[in-house]
Amino acid sequence: MEKFIKLTGFVIGIFAVIALCFGVYNYHITHQEIEKANICEDNDLIAKLIVDNTNPFTKFKFIKKRNTDCKVLLINNKEEAIQKQNTELCSSIDASTNSVTMLIHTYVNDMYDRENASKEFNNMVPLMTPYNYCPQYMNNMITLIKLKKRLGL
Repeated sequence: MEKFIKLTGFVIGIFAVIALCFGVYNYHITHQEIEKANICEDNDLIAKLIVDNTNPFTKFKFIKKRNTDCKVLLINNKEEAIQKQNTELCSSIDASTNSVTMLIHTYVNDMYDRENASKEFNNMVPLMTPYNYCPQYMNNMITLIKLKKRLGL
């Protein structure tokens, strides 16, 4: 009977170690994929990452990454936007507005940092300017200006 209890404990321990290793591996792979991918326009992924991560620093990291990815997207497509005025690029305006709005709210409400919030606003607006041919451009600019006035940035 004593051998059975020791064997059972050993088997349960092995399963626990395997499950732990699998969990760490899965977590590592998932975060590597997120770090490499441009998550600017992936609203579902952002919502999932924010809800799943209760740590406020991790949430801020994802919000900041999304905003950075939106800036990269706007910069990479700038020439095409200016020369061809491709309407397929217009969705990046909405995503950029959402990302900078979320980041500004995080800076102001959670971190009490109006200076960085203002910098983010001032960095994003010029990047969005080449997309002024998009139908939603003016609505997004109005949203950002109202946000700036309301928060006193």
